Amino acid sequence: MNFVRVGIGVIILDKDNKVLLGHRSKNKKDTGGIVGRDTWTLPGGKQEFDETYFECGIREVKEETGLDIKNPKLLYAFDDFGDDRHFITLCLITSEFEGTPQVMEPDKEDEWNWFDIDNLPDNLYLPSKQCLDYYKDEIWKTKEKN
Repeated sequence: MNFVRVGIGVIILDKDNKVLLGHRSKNKKDTGGIVGRDTWTLPGGKQEFDETYFECGIREVKEETGLDIKNPKLLYAFDDFGDDRHFITLCLITSEFEGTPQVMEPDKEDEWNWFDIDNLPDNLYLPSKQCLDYYKDEIWKTKEKN
């Protein structure tokens, strides 16, 4: 059956402007998204029926990291295709959060770490890479204007 789903990725920035990424386990189970085992990913997931995309981002971050985020903003949207899957991926961004990242779903991610935006791991999960590339492009556009 062909269908389109909505996926959410959340860029969380700390006070040093580092971004939170989780390592997708090599043995990660297929949860119906774009799989991407042994890659680094933004927290996020699939939007549920009767849930706004902001509510989805807040819920998914809490489920995956234990963090409580506030005031996420929509940064970017794009089509994301897998072998047998099609997602509209929405990138949210926030620097407002409480807590310390923890591995809440060890069957999905096995660690969470903060990375400098200019020194990200090479093996980024493709949808997360697209979000982060867009964010970095926007930073440079802003710097060029100033």
